[in-house]
Amino acid sequence: MILFSEMQTEPDRKQIRPLAQEVRNLRQFGIFTLLSICLSLLIQPGSTMPVMNSKGMRATNVVLITLDTTRADRLGYSGYKRARTPNIDRLAGKGACFTNAYTSVPLTLPSHASIMTGTYPAYHRVHNNGFYRLPQEPETMAEILKSRGYTTAAFVSSFTVDSRFGLDKGFDHYDDSFEDKEILKNFRTERTADKTFSSFANWLEGAPPGPLFVWLHFFDPHLPYNPPPPFSTEFAGHPYDGEIAFVDSIIGQVINKLKEKSLLNQSLIIIAGDHGEALGERREIDHGLFLYDNTMKVPLIFFSERDLPSRRIEARVRLIDILPTVLDFLNLPRPSKVQGTSLIPYIKGKEKQDLDCYLETYYPAENFGWSALTGLIKGRWKFIRAPIPELYDLSSDRFEEHNLFSAQASVARSMLKDFDSYLKVISSEQEKADVPLSGETLEKLKSLGYLGAGSRDNLAGSLPDPKNKIEDYILYYRGNLYETQGKLEQAAECYEKVLALNPLVPGNFVNLAYLYMKMDKVNEAIGLLEKARSKFPGSILILSRLMTFYLRAERWTDAASTGEEILRSDPEYFDALFLAGSAKARLGKWGEALAYYQRALKIEPENRVLRQRQAYSLFMVGHHREALEIYEDLKESNPSEVSLYLEMAQIYEQTGNLEKAGESLHRAITQVPGPDSYLAMAFYQYRRGSIREAIFYLQKYLETAKNKDGQRASQARQLLRQWQEEIKKKSDS
Repeated sequence: MILFSEMQTEPDRKQIRPLAQEVRNLRQFGIFTLLSICLSLLIQPGSTMPVMNSKGMRATNVVLITLDTTRADRLGYSGYKRARTPNIDRLAGKGACFTNAYTSVPLTLPSHASIMTGTYPAYHRVHNNGFYRLPQEPETMAEILKSRGYTTAAFVSSFTVDSRFGLDKGFDHYDDSFEDKEILKNFRTERTADKTFSSFANWLEGAPPGPLFVWLHFFDPHLPYNPPPPFSTEFAGHPYDGEIAFVDSIIGQVINKLKEKSLLNQSLIIIAGDHGEALGERREIDHGLFLYDNTMKVPLIFFSERDLPSRRIEARVRLIDILPTVLDFLNLPRPSKVQGTSLIPYIKGKEKQDLDCYLETYYPAENFGWSALTGLIKGRWKFIRAPIPELYDLSSDRFEEHNLFSAQASVARSMLKDFDSYLKVISSEQEKADVPLSGETLEKLKSLGYLGAGSRDNLAGSLPDPKNKIEDYILYYRGNLYETQGKLEQAAECYEKVLALNPLVPGNFVNLAYLYMKMDKVNEAIGLLEKARSKFPGSILILSRLMTFYLRAERWTDAASTGEEILRSDPEYFDALFLAGSAKARLGKWGEALAYYQRALKIEPENRVLRQRQAYSLFMVGHHREALEIYEDLKESNPSEVSLYLEMAQIYEQTGNLEKAGESLHRAITQVPGPDSYLAMAFYQYRRGSIREAIFYLQKYLETAKNKDGQRASQARQLLRQWQEEIKKKSDS
């Protein structure tokens, strides 16, 4: 297990830092005034006296590490005996550790939106994962720090925080390349913490001089729990704890890398969970369904070797307080729209007051068709607004086992009044503004019956309470488990029951149809979604999946028209752009295909498959040079991709460069010998007049073809006989 070494600013703390070292540090963190240089030379390492630039801003790197799905009570510093989190524990022990920190929403995207903007979801309007995008206003941490001369970089581990959802605002570099085998990213697309760290470490080697703001997002503790060795063995039977231990080991590598680059002693490091995990408590499998503390309380640590004291703080704070705390630490003004509070007074021991905390989850409503939940923690009381409202005294009932809403009627009335007032204040003009939602979000809200004329007032109205739908929830997860285990018949039975119980949820149609497609029941899958299409007209969720299935069934015209329908509602819907391009290509409309691919590339420029489709479309419309430039670039980053060489060979052959075409085909066969490269070489040799060579490669194709009884192989055998006849005729003559 990787531990970062004892953190010391210099080996000998009694010596004043040498001038040469100061010059190196100045080169790293920007040019300070002469006065700042003199002051920094006089202070002792480890002193809390800040180093300022000419504008009075503390010149400190900011490293934000967010831990997805990490419970506050599953870390070593919290007293959890099974924990193996020495690196986080060391930061907690040497830094400011908040033991009572809350997220406002138990979901990844909205929680990170709150961290980055210092505002509640009611203000920034990102309420759930997927389809929501962070709007241009409010300003993010990255935007603020970039405007102050920081280089900003993010390295994320899950599609849930992909750049398309708006969290990339203000980042010079946003690494959301997951290297997933899927052509289209989806909510199961992720990468492990070690790969995310590797991307960060590589970037850091070439990072420019000056202060840095780096965000590292680690997703590993999310379902399914699958820690790598040796954590899989050490935590056999407790894989969630193993995932957290693995992430902790990577945090150790982050700290060591900062130390190696002489950045640690001039950095503010923040460790924050985005939300917790239920782990089956109250029969909730993961998170998002309820607002209990097991999913709402999160780790929160601020560490600065030079400028912050060690302190354990029990006051209740929120994730929205991170941004104002960072700005206060850096001596930067806080934007007027920020709703959080600086925690610097708490860290200095000057403030101990619990902060009120707004809570919400739209997940039950938008994903299952049940009531959304909202709430407020104020003083010792926690109020949850729901069809069956809840009230808990957290001072005596920390596990929230005794609902006092009826027994403490006066407190309940007071909390309800406070909640309404608080929500009105935090919603402000932003939530009330007539800002259009994305097409899918608007459709979801309308189709589920809790959005009328642009209002969200019905979110906790007449819809079922999630507490009363737990059996349906368990049934859905049972089906999901069967599906991951490959037990498709059992999964279908569960999903069919879920759909029968909840027929007003578009996602239930999609889940079952997707499963039918896995079972090769193509007609059943398409039929089900066409039924859903008539039930939920304009639903992008339904249309996008139906479009995929049309492509699978080779119904190119239907796929293209469905994509166009989606894009009329949401012109930046990536999947529709990509798939519409594919449909147009299949129809031979290469100019239209190219236009769709280029629009999609503006959203996801790192997508290699998309760039290859763009290159081939350019070739098909006659832009050979542009196409070859893209192929050459793709070949550099992925030299083993055989299709690149095959497509380049087509271009070279069509432009009359047979030598280059042959080189590309030979490279394909050398890199990845297989049926596709053999078949392409056979045709190439035949067109060159080398029939014996063509026969050789066609025979190699037939030897390696996966489906030797398929139509393609049958045609190849027929062609082989024709070529052999040609050889015979030439020999006879």
